[in-house]
Amino acid sequence: MSTRADVLMRLAGAATPALLGFLGVILLASPLRLFGGEVPTPVFPLIIVYFWSLYSPGHLPAASVFAMGLTHDLLSGGPIGLWPTVYLVTQQIAISQQAYFLGRDLGVVSIGFAVAALVVSLIVWFVMSLMTATVLPLGGIFWQMLATVACFPLFALAFGRLHRRVVIEV
Repeated sequence: MSTRADVLMRLAGAATPALLGFLGVILLASPLRLFGGEVPTPVFPLIIVYFWSLYSPGHLPAASVFAMGLTHDLLSGGPIGLWPTVYLVTQQIAISQQAYFLGRDLGVVSIGFAVAALVVSLIVWFVMSLMTATVLPLGGIFWQMLATVACFPLFALAFGRLHRRVVIEV
């Protein structure tokens, strides 16, 4: 029979990816800026959704991903539905490519993330261009996604350890 501590540890392990996602949304919405605003803030939730959808999709259900996106929209003042769509598309990209990327080198997985980031950044750019009825410059989203892609390997290493210690061992 399981003890209460075992049950709580399993719940904590199962909730870890979603909690990290919401923490990422809050960090992204916070007024903190890297290097005095010279470097765009990486889209942390995008990294979280991609990583956990690739390595532990059962621990990050679509409902949690949708809720993260909706929270992102509400905190950023953006159009409702944009970020849930972006995060769900990212999740589907990761899940659809899971068989290929599992067991691959981090560099290969990072290239996969870069492709996913490119796809979703084009979605964001296109929707925002439609909403403003003008073709927006690609520079802002390009630099933000570049910062996000550059951060991915660091987060992937940390999340890999967390995945082994908290999610798998529990």
